[in-house]
Amino acid sequence: MKHKDVTPKAFACAGGCCPSVFETDKGTYLIIGTKAVLADSLLSSRIGPNETVIEVPAELLRKVESR
Repeated sequence: MKHKDVTPKAFACAGGCCPSVFETDKGTYLIIGTKAVLADSLLSSRIGPNETVIEVPAELLRKVESR
């Protein structure tokens, strides 16, 4: 799978541990963020065995959407 970094410059960092967004050649996005700790059992029941929930700043997605 090929991917392109589409993280807005305001969120870019030189080191690791930064929320990031990558667009793939499969028509999907890869998002790097903090693994979410879920207290809500309803949300937890919707996560498949091959899925995980991550948390990123809302502004990150707004900026990606507006590019």
